[in-house]
Amino acid sequence: MAIKPPRNIKPNFEFPQVMLAPVAGVTDRANREIARSLGCPLTFSELISARGIKEKNKGSMQMLEECRGEHPLVVQVFGNEIDSMYEAVRFLDDMGVEGINLNLGCPVKKVFKNKSGCGLTVFPTELVYVIRAMRKATDRHLSVKIRAGVNHRSLHYRLIGDIAQGEGCDAIIFHARTRMMGFGGEAQWHWIRDLKEYLDIPVIGNGDVVDAVSAKRMLDQTGCDGVMIARGSYGNPWIFQEILDYLNDGRLLSPPSLQDRLETLLRHLRLAAEWKGEPRGIREMRKQFGWYIKGYRNVRPLREAVNRLDSLKEVTAAINQWAENLSADPYETYEIAAPPSNRAVSLRIG
Repeated sequence: MAIKPPRNIKPNFEFPQVMLAPVAGVTDRANREIARSLGCPLTFSELISARGIKEKNKGSMQMLEECRGEHPLVVQVFGNEIDSMYEAVRFLDDMGVEGINLNLGCPVKKVFKNKSGCGLTVFPTELVYVIRAMRKATDRHLSVKIRAGVNHRSLHYRLIGDIAQGEGCDAIIFHARTRMMGFGGEAQWHWIRDLKEYLDIPVIGNGDVVDAVSAKRMLDQTGCDGVMIARGSYGNPWIFQEILDYLNDGRLLSPPSLQDRLETLLRHLRLAAEWKGEPRGIREMRKQFGWYIKGYRNVRPLREAVNRLDSLKEVTAAINQWAENLSADPYETYEIAAPPSNRAVSLRIG
C-alpha cells in the first residue's frame, strides 16, 4: 500500500489531460508559443538548473526570462542540493508560475553522474529531503517526472512514487522507459497502469504517444490521468488539438496541409528570431525545420541550403523558392502529380 498523501491543501491548478513535455534544446519559448496557439493546454519550460537559479546564473536567468508572461506554465528544475532546491522554488513561487516540476528522469550521463535527473533516484533518502525542501518552499502545484528505473533490474518506480506522494507532491509524470532504454525500445505502458493503481495522486503517462489514437489507447490501457507528448509533437504542434477532439467526440482531424505546415514553420522561425535574435534563433531552428517538412519531395536540397543560412530573410526566401517548385499532396512522398493546367497553385508564404 502506498504512503498516503499528507496534504489537505489542494492547489488551484491541476494538470490537464494533454500537455507538451519539456525537452532541452527543443521546447523553448518559440516552440511553446506555437504549441499553445494550436491548442496545447499546458507547456513546461526547458530543464533549468536549481543551482543556476539560486546563483542567478546568466543562462538560467535567460531561460526564466523567456518564461515571463507565459501562462499556464510549469517550470522544470533539476539538481540535488537541498538549499539550492529550496531557494530555486521560492524564486519560482515569487514569479507566479502555475507549477514546479522536479526532473528525475534525465538519462544524460553527465547529469546522472552528478546525482541529478535519474541519478537522484538511486539515492532515495536524499531524494526525500530534496522534495521535502521543495514542498516547504511553496504551496503551488508540485510534481516529479520519473523513469521506471536505471535498468530492468532496478525498477523502483513504486518507491519513487511513494516518496513523491508521501512528501506532498500533487502529481507524478511517468516516462515508461528505464534510463538504459534511453528513447529507444517500446514504452512499457503496463508500468504506468501499475503505478496508477498503486498511488492516489494523479499519474500522467509519457512514452510512445504519437497521435490521437495512441493517446486514447494509453488512457484506456493504463487508466492514467493524462498524457504528455514529446517527440510526437516534433514538427506536429497540431497533435494536441487532434487528441483533445478525438477524446471529446471521437472525431479525427484532417492532417495539416503543406501550406499550413509552411505558414506555421515560418511563424516558428520568426518567433525564434524574436526571442533569441539572429543568427542564434535561426541556427537553433535548423533541426526543427526538418521535422515540419519531413516526407515531402526534394527536402534534402532545401535542408542543405537552410543549414548554410542564418538570417530570417534568407531562410524565408529559400522556403518560398522550394514551395514554388512543389505542388504536393500531404500524403505523397516521392512522385508528385502536376496540378491541372487550368488551375494555378501557389504555395508562396508571406
